[in-house]
Amino acid sequence: MFKRKEEVYSIKEFMNRKNEIVPLSDKEKKVFFESGILIPFAVAPLLKVKSAFAAEAVPVTATEVTNAMYEKMLHAFDPLITLVQALAYPVAMVVVLGGALFIMIGNKDKGFSMMQGAGLGYVLVQMTPLVLNILVEAMKVI
Repeated sequence: MFKRKEEVYSIKEFMNRKNEIVPLSDKEKKVFFESGILIPFAVAPLLKVKSAFAAEAVPVTATEVTNAMYEKMLHAFDPLITLVQALAYPVAMVVVLGGALFIMIGNKDKGFSMMQGAGLGYVLVQMTPLVLNILVEAMKVI
């Protein structure tokens, strides 16, 4: 369907060439716009946008805007918190295994302290969203 065009330049020629925009032929435009596969995913939604107009203006109060912004800010870090929680288990497991190795080579104090720290850290990472939600609810009441 498409043929690959290959040109060879030296570095100097490539850097000194002028960028020219070559317009698409009618056949290329037809193929590009009518086949959904060739339209990039980032551009495809923009081509199918339909305008919507409100019948009348709806007044918005400041508290509605504040509540909407509050909700957005409250959930802005949810993906980051989920990522940290997901990574907590593998990291804790590696530290526990490292502690077990220290116990095996005779350094029991360091091994048990590493395992204890890994367990406590894992529990705290999993409980952090709970503590943050309690703080947010406490600030909401005040």
